[in-house]
Amino acid sequence: MCRAFPITLTGPVREWFSRLTPNSIRTFKELSVQFASHFIGGHKYKKSTVCLMKIKQREDETLKSYITRFNKEALLIDEANDKILVAAFTNGLRKGKFLFSLYKNNPKTMLDVLYKATKYMNVEDMLLAREEKPRKREI
Repeated sequence: MCRAFPITLTGPVREWFSRLTPNSIRTFKELSVQFASHFIGGHKYKKSTVCLMKIKQREDETLKSYITRFNKEALLIDEANDKILVAAFTNGLRKGKFLFSLYKNNPKTMLDVLYKATKYMNVEDMLLAREEKPRKREI
């Protein structure tokens, strides 16, 4: 896992990590301290769960886009549990068949919600593909 760790890094963190002197860090704690001291200025503070309740699916927004935006914000929440996540997610959904389905089946976890959402997103993608007109080939 230690060998795979650097592959998971991106952007400035990857650059910083690659500049570390080889074999200069012996423990994960040492790595944590160095990382924190280097990136402390860019630290993002955790948000409250109340922020999740403000996220609403826009009128022209696809389910896929809404889920991506919601999950991005949910990662910034420290104390969010499944009940809060499910409640906030369903609260922000537009009225429609997917929301009706969630209310009807009452999912207990976000994993359940996302599993159901996958089916609806696939249908949404197929319907969008049908609406697109084929483009004429330019010669």
